[in-house]
Amino acid sequence: MKVAIIGAGSGFGGRISIDILTRFKDDEVEFALCDLDMKKAGVVKDYIENVAAVNRLKHKKTYVTDDRRLAVSGADFVMLSVAIGGPAYYGEPFDSEMAIPAKYGIIQTVGDTIGPAAVFRALRSAPVMLEMIKDVNELSDAYILNLTNPMAILTWVFTEKSKLPVIGLCHGVLNNAEVLAEAAGVPVSGVKYKAFGINHMTWFTEFSSGGKDLLPLLKEKITVEMKDEFFFRAQAMESFGYFSTEGERHFSEYVPWFRRCGPEVFEPYLEITRGVKGKRQKWLTDMGIAIENADSVELVLSHESASGIMRALTAGDSFDFHGNVKNNELITNLPPNAIVEVPCRADKTGITPAPCGDLPPGCAALCKLNIIEQELAAYSILNNDLTLAKQALALDPMVMAVCSLKQAGDMFDEMLTRERELGLL
Repeated sequence: MKVAIIGAGSGFGGRISIDILTRFKDDEVEFALCDLDMKKAGVVKDYIENVAAVNRLKHKKTYVTDDRRLAVSGADFVMLSVAIGGPAYYGEPFDSEMAIPAKYGIIQTVGDTIGPAAVFRALRSAPVMLEMIKDVNELSDAYILNLTNPMAILTWVFTEKSKLPVIGLCHGVLNNAEVLAEAAGVPVSGVKYKAFGINHMTWFTEFSSGGKDLLPLLKEKITVEMKDEFFFRAQAMESFGYFSTEGERHFSEYVPWFRRCGPEVFEPYLEITRGVKGKRQKWLTDMGIAIENADSVELVLSHESASGIMRALTAGDSFDFHGNVKNNELITNLPPNAIVEVPCRADKTGITPAPCGDLPPGCAALCKLNIIEQELAAYSILNNDLTLAKQALALDPMVMAVCSLKQAGDMFDEMLTRERELGLL
């Protein structure tokens, strides 16, 4: 089995490589670690080889390259975990993509999935990443596993161009299932739940343990006892009845109402983004890894689904996960061409998303607010039409809550000028 990791120097590169070693202890695995930063990729290579040696694993061929075509040639799986144009959450262009909207009253707490920053992240990332898709189409029959944000927009674009399925992967559902189990006082191993929607806005419509429906208890605890901890999502749950995945700093960007709060409401979540270099512990916890095991040579699995999918497709095991895929009547009250996040099963026959039926109407409406923006951004890229991107930004829930149409247009033009100054568009 050959696994090509594009952007291998990222945090995902090292962590998921160890997941793969854990699931493929006795199998030949070829790791093609591709990154423009050969030094970072080299660190990952050394780590993989050390873990394999200490655990006396069967030989794993591991090499570092900045030649993308070499990396994907003959690959069985290609994992995309890249930052195009600059570091993902600090420096340029990220700083400008956060600062320019702030001048117009748009405080973004993450800026990677929805909002003005995400629109421009997609615009600068997609053209380069589409070249990656083209290489995969030409040189392999690989499944493409996308971990790069903005998840929905990029997966939408890639799905239109890839000859084999593209699966967008995020660990938010499993992480938040653990959060809800803890709130309910039950072990996560015994819970059954149903969660579906769009990336970073899936909804837990069922949550039970031992046959007991825990949603009434959870609604009471979250909207009353834990309303400060879940400041944004508790209010949404009180109004719409259900708990959304992802954390507070993400959720606040996907709905308009909190724009009427003072800037102090967003400050604690901005600090997480500002301190991105030092937030490794929180990120690893989301992935299901204790910080003390971050660089351990022990074979410890994270929450990431990539290695489980690989094992299921190659060895015939069955593996259940949440994936981002084209709707195709999976969620019947969301647009059919949208990228939705739903339960999926991987096995020897392939990847099968589960039909979920209707979302509760209010939850579907909130998803649609975001899908409108995602669709326009995706078709802006596919049609090389910046007018659609400008419309996507204007229809963003945060922008509509704060800006006039003229202000939205001025913001887009200022951001576009800055991206061009940086040589990115």
